[in-house]
Amino acid sequence: MQSEQLSEQEPYMQERFDHKTPPARIVTTSWDDGDRADLRIAELLGKRALKGTFYVPLSSEVTSTRLATSDLSELVGNGFEIGGHTFSHQTLSHLSAEEIRREVTTSKAALEQITGRPVSIFSYPNGRYSPHAIAELKNAGYSGARTTRMFSCAQNFAPFKMPVTLQAYPHSHIAYLKNILREPDMPRGKLFLGHVSRCSGWVELAKELFDRVQKQGGVWHLYGHSWEIESLKLWPELSQVLDYVQGRSNVAYLTNGDLLRLRLGVAGFKAS
Repeated sequence: MQSEQLSEQEPYMQERFDHKTPPARIVTTSWDDGDRADLRIAELLGKRALKGTFYVPLSSEVTSTRLATSDLSELVGNGFEIGGHTFSHQTLSHLSAEEIRREVTTSKAALEQITGRPVSIFSYPNGRYSPHAIAELKNAGYSGARTTRMFSCAQNFAPFKMPVTLQAYPHSHIAYLKNILREPDMPRGKLFLGHVSRCSGWVELAKELFDRVQKQGGVWHLYGHSWEIESLKLWPELSQVLDYVQGRSNVAYLTNGDLLRLRLGVAGFKAS
């Protein structure tokens, strides 16, 4: 996989987030796989005036309780964002360029028809991607894509390699380390080493990483799978984390698409 460094064709992105720019404090959440428990996630977020992006495949065996077409319309109507997640939840790094093209274009067109809204952001199934995948996403008209690379609070990210801060899931320290080592970089490694050892679980870790963003600026990005939260009965823990980050006067609450537009310096968009 390619380096996280911005290419020579993206200097305007670096300029927008150089050291002279006052650090924003941003909270965003995202949820993969299109399970009907996403509706419960949306309810929890809505009660706290938090934003969410729901990445929905059109067909998948990951979950047996899928969101209906009417559910997607309801999510959009309540102010949430729908993103692409392939047609059939295929791992893109395992596919040919032609297969990738079918997966990302058919799903984008179908979601746009269902929701009546542009679908401009994507989440890689199983967090796996390749240069071919990024090229096909660009050709299909996506503006960016989210990975599963944890322990990032960075505002300055490559648009098709949007990282996350933490997953709503009780990972072991070894699992976190494997996530870092899958595509290592110094800032994520330092964040991991500086916080994970002194936290007793994912809830405490989520709060401590949010506190870091409060002090230093950056992006706190929680992601997860509602079917996993339902299976492990993590609803109380998730509610506790969402309670902790809600309602801060100095924080901008954004969808993943909003964050991407801020990142790209889209004219007229600002975090409010």
